[in-house]
Amino acid sequence: MRRRIAIIMTAVMIGCLLISQGTNFAEPGSGAVSVSEAGAASASAPGDEQTAEATGTSGDSGKASSIAEGMEKAAENEFLILYVNKATTEIAVQDKRSGAIWYSNPQDREDDSVATGYNKAKLNVQVEITYLDSSGNSLKYDNYTHSVQNGQFVIEKGSDGLNIVYSLGEVKNDIDAIPKYISEERFQTLILDKIEDSGDKREVEKRFKHNEQEKRYERRDSSLKGVGLKKVTEVFEQIGYDEEQKAIDNAAFGEGAAGGLNVKIPLLYRLDGEQLKVTVDSGGIEYPESMKIQTLSLLPFFGASGQGDEGYTLVPDGSGSLIRFNNEKTYAAPFRKELYGTDSSISQRIRIQNDEAARLPVFGMKYEDRAFIGIIEEGDAVAAVEADISGRLNVYNTVSSSFKLLNLEEVTLTNGWRSSTVKKFQAAPFQGNISVRYGFLGAKDASYSGMAAHYRDYLIKKAGLTRLTDEEGVPFYVELIGGIPKKKFFLGIPYNAYEPLTTFDQAESVLDQMLELGIGNIKLRYTGWFNGGIVHDLAKSITVDKKLGGSKGLNKLKTYADANHISLFPDAAFLEAAPEADGFKKSQASRFITGKLAKIYPYSAADFREEDEQEPGYVLSPKSLPQIADGFMDDYEKLQLTGLSLRDFGSKLNSDFNSSNVIDREEAKEIVDEQLQRMSGSVKEILVEGGNAYAAAYARHIVDAPMTSSAFIITDETVPFFQSVFHGYVNYAGMAWNMADDQDSTYNFLKALETGSAMHYTWFNADSSAIKMTGFDHLFSADYRLWVDEASQRYRELNDVLHDVQSQTIADHRKLADGVYQTMFEKGKTIIVNYNDTESNVDGIIVGAKDFWVGGEMQR
Repeated sequence: MRRRIAIIMTAVMIGCLLISQGTNFAEPGSGAVSVSEAGAASASAPGDEQTAEATGTSGDSGKASSIAEGMEKAAENEFLILYVNKATTEIAVQDKRSGAIWYSNPQDREDDSVATGYNKAKLNVQVEITYLDSSGNSLKYDNYTHSVQNGQFVIEKGSDGLNIVYSLGEVKNDIDAIPKYISEERFQTLILDKIEDSGDKREVEKRFKHNEQEKRYERRDSSLKGVGLKKVTEVFEQIGYDEEQKAIDNAAFGEGAAGGLNVKIPLLYRLDGEQLKVTVDSGGIEYPESMKIQTLSLLPFFGASGQGDEGYTLVPDGSGSLIRFNNEKTYAAPFRKELYGTDSSISQRIRIQNDEAARLPVFGMKYEDRAFIGIIEEGDAVAAVEADISGRLNVYNTVSSSFKLLNLEEVTLTNGWRSSTVKKFQAAPFQGNISVRYGFLGAKDASYSGMAAHYRDYLIKKAGLTRLTDEEGVPFYVELIGGIPKKKFFLGIPYNAYEPLTTFDQAESVLDQMLELGIGNIKLRYTGWFNGGIVHDLAKSITVDKKLGGSKGLNKLKTYADANHISLFPDAAFLEAAPEADGFKKSQASRFITGKLAKIYPYSAADFREEDEQEPGYVLSPKSLPQIADGFMDDYEKLQLTGLSLRDFGSKLNSDFNSSNVIDREEAKEIVDEQLQRMSGSVKEILVEGGNAYAAAYARHIVDAPMTSSAFIITDETVPFFQSVFHGYVNYAGMAWNMADDQDSTYNFLKALETGSAMHYTWFNADSSAIKMTGFDHLFSADYRLWVDEASQRYRELNDVLHDVQSQTIADHRKLADGVYQTMFEKGKTIIVNYNDTESNVDGIIVGAKDFWVGGEMQR
């Protein structure tokens, strides 16, 4: 008995000793964690720290969750714990407040009954690249298939996270020391003539096949195995055939460096407060010059939900869209949308779809009792958001980000009756940082409203977003159009003329009527006031149009506006040069990838093609922007105006693919950001169109903000995510009510109530006939006399409801029934709108057809 006890005790002691031993850290392929940095917590042994205790707060599930087998703690802070599986490099993050654990990859992926082959293997991926080889074939590399499975990675642990370097490529085999092809001459002189033993010579000869037509010898891979392979490699080593010689033979027959470690990708995970930051330094990616890496996908399965889960995916389509989990729309294309709209420096001969732009660099996923939000912090200007549903390629619902590192255009070459198409790439790839922040929400905040609040807090901390002060009422945005170019005729001879639509004196008259009708808090956006009207000359200086009243007339309008508490925002465009614009030089234009000047043509509404018979405008190169903006601001400051409208800074973003100095979209964004900083320091308030995230941080007002989504088939519902982010911090309005596809004031009024939006109209004073036979026929409904009475009535109604919540956030928005939505503001005011043709009964509250209800706090 004593002997048995002694044996047991000895075994226990040995086991404890083995467990206590340190791991061999930072060995390639081991996936082990290095503790080279001072203060780093030691890695846990398998079986240790497998269960994480929850410290749930009010509203959270409060359930303890067990970390998956094989996961080891890598870093920890006040809010989060980061785990890593050193064998697979997948990671997990635990929210210490709720106990919820989020994985980079599905933990039950081996049971996936839908995925097969490549799609099955892809479930293990954390980073994937798409590239074109030298033959133009589109291929993919991922960190699992081409790195983890081969043990070609190194993990190093720091005090706040992990650094992982993946080496992607095929594992080198002994056969790779032997050339795949070698010329007849080199095979004889370099190989056979140097082999002294006749047996060895015969051994080598039978391992190659002679191709008389190509005049070369070709390696017989099927015969190079086992003893035969070992013998030949030994012979090649003896005769001095090395890597240098093999490279010469590979190059002679168009063979690249096949196999080997072709690509290195550094992936960093950091715990930063309540968020996990995931970064790839694209400039640190190493790869052969012949490899044209186009896109990089990051954590494609992070937080993926399964077929048994309930919830939705949030995507930044227009104002925001939801994709319900498992909605069975596998017949629809997966969701993919590039951020910040189209790049005018990428040629588009046809533009069929006029969809809503993605203005905010965010995405997210909501389960029943938890949610996460992804914020693309760096590389957002070259990013896209991708999402899909279960049942197509696998059993998971997914959302993630991808990044375009290299753009291309196809060029058709013609020689007589022959033609061929070749791919031309931008001269230099994107080499900036790529980073995505993941924030985690407990049950209390697990909704798109909670995600909006999380992103708003991020903007407050990172971009300096500041709260609005209480105003006199809801803003009323009115765009008055000054002048337009118009082709006129004299004795049958055409000439270019200037047509004034609203002079400064006429603007005062329109504003007088608006005030008399009870419209208050007017925000006047005056377009077409300088340098030749609405499609003005290059804005490097300012000449106020004389036919509108000149500088004196503008100053008089300013005095009138100040006296009547009207905010004046003269408008200017910078990113594109209008056709035949004075002051513009073609050396200031961006270039397409093909090297041609980036021209802008209008698109035909009939066949969606460019109308290239018309005079084009040009994309202004971002490199020219600082000088032009400086010249403009020097003149603008002399006018002593406190407001400025920027037509394109918040809605467009263009590259310059000039081969001598490529400026990618991320660099262009930084240049625009610098100009916004300069301008915001010179004027009190800035107004922008569209509301791209980088510009919204500088704006106090946004017009043409997205109010709907593109309604892609795969999506299920449009939500006011954009409005939920900015309400109480930025004033905004959607498209002008009289210019929208749906000019029904009842619908627009209800939409304004639901989203907390202001009213917006585009008007001019002239008779509508003034725009006939011009390029401004789309303004046919802009005669202010047609709208001012109705607008004043709607404004009074809207202001009665929303006047006291302008500086409050939207605390919650939700769908109560089809066509019935509820919005609750920060201090409890609740609005229910009913878009239906019949009345709605919501928990005893009757909301009439196409009507609304206002009350206190109400949620379901």
